[in-house]
Amino acid sequence: MNKLNLYGQLLASEDQDSRELTYQLLPYGEDGFTNLGKVKASQGALDFPEDLAELQLNLEHDYKKPLGRFTALTDDENGIKATVRIAETSRGNDALLEARQGLRTGISIEIDSPVIKAGQIISGRISGAGLVVKPAFSNAQLIAEDFGTEQDSKNMENETPLVEQGAPLTAAHSDKAELGQITFDAMRNGTSLQAALADQLATDDAGKVYIKDQEVGELFENRKTERPFVNKVGVKNLTSLVLTGTRKNRTFAVADWAGNKVELPTGKFTTEREYWNSKAKAVAVDIGMELLEFGDADVIADLYEQAVDSYIEQTEDELKAAVVAGATSVTGGATNVIDVVSKAAETLNAIGGRMDFVLLSPELYSKIVNLKTADAPYWLSGQSTVDIAGQRVTASGIVIASDVDLPAGTVVIGDVRAIDYRESKEFRYRAIDLPKGGVDISLIKFNATKITDAGSILKFSSVTDAVAPAPVEPAA
Repeated sequence: MNKLNLYGQLLASEDQDSRELTYQLLPYGEDGFTNLGKVKASQGALDFPEDLAELQLNLEHDYKKPLGRFTALTDDENGIKATVRIAETSRGNDALLEARQGLRTGISIEIDSPVIKAGQIISGRISGAGLVVKPAFSNAQLIAEDFGTEQDSKNMENETPLVEQGAPLTAAHSDKAELGQITFDAMRNGTSLQAALADQLATDDAGKVYIKDQEVGELFENRKTERPFVNKVGVKNLTSLVLTGTRKNRTFAVADWAGNKVELPTGKFTTEREYWNSKAKAVAVDIGMELLEFGDADVIADLYEQAVDSYIEQTEDELKAAVVAGATSVTGGATNVIDVVSKAAETLNAIGGRMDFVLLSPELYSKIVNLKTADAPYWLSGQSTVDIAGQRVTASGIVIASDVDLPAGTVVIGDVRAIDYRESKEFRYRAIDLPKGGVDISLIKFNATKITDAGSILKFSSVTDAVAPAPVEPAA
C-alpha cells in the first residue's frame, strides 16, 4: 500500500487540564517538499474515514509509539483541521508538554494509496498522523532541510507524473533512501511517500545523550613488576643509612708436626670491619585539592603504584650492574658458553662455592636456548625449564638469564651468597599544603648492595659461541 505523509501545524492547545490539541493538518495550495519532490494538495482530493476511531496518532510515524486518537476532522477552503486527544500515558504526557512549550508543534498527515500527477495530489485516503518537530510547509512544521535546488523544483513541476495509482514507490524515486523509512515501509507491508527528511546523524549527538561512550577502563600498558635477579639473590632487611660487617682474615691453620715435644707450629688470624652506605630513591608530588575533593581519591594510590613500579625496574638493573662491576675477571681458556660454565663450576667448587646464576649477553642467550638436544650438556637436559617471556632458563636450580646491559660475548657466573642486598621499608609521607591548596605526598626507599666475596662472582669475556666447534677431520 502506498502512503503519503505531509505536515501541518499546531493551531490551538486547550486549557492546561485538557488533553486535546487542534492542528492545521494539511494546508491547501502550499508546496510541501517530499522525497518525491514538491507536491500540493487541494480540497476534495482526499477521502475521510467514516469512523474517526480508525485514525491513530503516533510519534514521528512510529506505530510502536502511539500517542492518542482523532476526535474531529474539518475541511474548508484553507485546508484540513484535526483535533486529537492525547492518551494518559507517560509518552502522551511528554507530547502535551512539548506541544505547549513549542518543542514539538508539527503534525504529519498519513495518506494511504496517494496518486500524484505533475506535483498535485489527485487522490488518497487519510489514515492517521504523527507528531513531528520541523515544518514541511512555510507555515507549518518541517521535517526536511535538503529540498534540492530551485531549478530541481521547477523541473519536477513540468515532468511527467511521479506516481500513478498502484505504482510501486522505490528508493530510486528519492534523492536519498532513509534507513528508517525503508524499515517503516517494510513494517507497513507497502511503501509510503514521505516528506524529504532531515539528516539526523550521530555527530548531532555531541552531548552523548543517545550514543553513550563505551567505558573500557584503564588501557593496558606494559610495566615491570618482577625482579627475577633480585629474587634469586634475596632481599634482606635494611634498618640504617650505614652498614658494617666484620671480616676474618683466615690465616690460623694447622701444619705438619713431628711430635716428640718438638715445638708446635703456631699462627694467628686478624679481623677487620668494613663499612658501606645505603642509597635512596625518592619521588614527591603536590596534588591539587580539586583532584581529591571533586575527583577520585585513588589518585594517591595510583601515584604510589607508579613509583613502586619505577623502583622495581631500576633496582633490578642496578643490582645486576653492581654484580657485574664487582665480579672477578677470568681471562684465557674457553671461548664457548658450555666450556665457560664448566670452568666456572670447577673454580667455584674449588673454593667451596656453588653456581646459582649465569648472566649472558643477549646473543649468547639466544644460542643457548636454540641448542639442539644432541649438543646440550647434561645440566640443560632433563628437568630444565625455559621461560621465553622472562628471558631465563632454570636448569638444576641454576637461573640462566639474558642481560641486555652486558657487552656482547660476556658471561657472568656466581654464588648468590656472595651478594648482600638489602632494602628498607617504604617511607610514605603526606602533608597538607594550605598556602597552595594541595596535598604533598612522597615515597622514599633505601637499598644497599655489597659484594662480600668477589672471588665467588666470575666474569668471562670474548665468548663467541654456545658450544665448541666440531673437530675437523684430517684429510685422507
